Amino acid sequence: MICCVRTPHPALVAAWLTVPALRGRPLVLGGLAHERASVRTASAEARALGVIEGMSLNQAQQFAPDAVFQAVDEEATARVRQSLLSTLHHFTPDVAAGEDPGCAFLRLDRLALRWPDCSQLLAAISRAIADAIRVRPTIGVASSMFVSKVAADHATVGSPVIVDQAQTRTYLARYSIDVLPLDDDLREYLELLGLKTIGRLQTISRPAFRRQFGPKALEVYDLALGDDRRRLRPWRPAVRIEASEPLDPPVDNTEALQFIARALAERVSASLLAQGLGTRAIRVRLDQEAAPPIRIEVRFAYPMTTAGELFDGIDDRCAAGTDHAARGPARTRPCPPAGVADPPRRLQGIDRRCGRAPPGGVRSVPGPACRGPQRCRAATGPSDPLETGMTELLAPARSVRVRVDADGVPTHLESAAGWQPVTRVLNRWRIDCDWWRSPVSREYWRLLIDDDLALECYCNRANAEWFVERVYD
Repeated sequence: MICCVRTPHPALVAAWLTVPALRGRPLVLGGLAHERASVRTASAEARALGVIEGMSLNQAQQFAPDAVFQAVDEEATARVRQSLLSTLHHFTPDVAAGEDPGCAFLRLDRLALRWPDCSQLLAAISRAIADAIRVRPTIGVASSMFVSKVAADHATVGSPVIVDQAQTRTYLARYSIDVLPLDDDLREYLELLGLKTIGRLQTISRPAFRRQFGPKALEVYDLALGDDRRRLRPWRPAVRIEASEPLDPPVDNTEALQFIARALAERVSASLLAQGLGTRAIRVRLDQEAAPPIRIEVRFAYPMTTAGELFDGIDDRCAAGTDHAARGPARTRPCPPAGVADPPRRLQGIDRRCGRAPPGGVRSVPGPACRGPQRCRAATGPSDPLETGMTELLAPARSVRVRVDADGVPTHLESAAGWQPVTRVLNRWRIDCDWWRSPVSREYWRLLIDDDLALECYCNRANAEWFVERVYD
């Protein structure tokens, strides 16, 4: 038997998780009302007012003037879909993603021994999904993917519809032909012949239907009888995503290596986003032609998806790794034991030392491993990393007053000596985590203050308060 699990569109679920107050209100996703775009999806309350997918946002506003219009958060949507599939994957590996974003299938055959009572299994599935994404699904069970989807579409929350294989034709006969995947021409032709329900369509023999509509339409006829020949294609969570870029001849500077790393981060990000995944770790391997390979591993506190977040994690470390290969062992200072206070540290500027490339250059292969003969070669050159010996993490972070320009970029920070100018923005990134339980949304800035002090601060996007979290020495 095949179980179909239906939830609202993941974009709607993501919007509700982000702003719980939107539940129960007319919500239209696709953009703001004045934008020239179409409706991606809408809540049940908006649909009741006449809003449908595909109509223009301007037209949707005329049907639902009091509705909330928002753009689709693609990353949050992907995370919701990933959570749905991962939750079902905990029950059985026979899970498949449906064509509709809020639809998923799972085969129940392997679960008969563990769950002899099908009703208890379906209740457990419903609870698990509710715990994961805070919505209760509708569930349909039947002998094929098509019939189970029809059953789930017409089920209610908490009341799964189970269609016995022997009753499949009788169950489908009551529904309109609109549930079948018909093109416009075939739909119009069937309606002209008075075949407006699946039951009327079932009265025609298969040879007669083939003669009348051609062999390509037989798939529709078989679905009307409950015969779905599509095979369930199991969804598998990604174990490893790799990317590489061949370079021949080798590049001659670190900036080119960083450019390549950025391109590879974009490829990995696209794969993560397409599968609704996030990563907590990235491994980069730099294979030198005349020296042992350099391995760099970056770990994140929260799953990262976007190219900017991934690149920010590996940028400085890749530059430092190639600079280390060119200059020799890096100079380090021991950290104080845990619990021992350390005096405040200051950075006395940015050291712009350049290293020379070793003979033959450095071969760089981003990712845990490289498939096949493709390898990435890059020679080190002038580097421009932030040279720091130690850092002081302020725990808890200290509140600070900040002046920003029209674009929200910090220009001055207040200290005991007064307002100090921001000489340079060294880096910036954003963190969004626990986005439906206790949201944490921060925009981080690594700043060089008065050409003398480097520090990390962040703006709490919830209340626009600023804090200093790290000081570089």
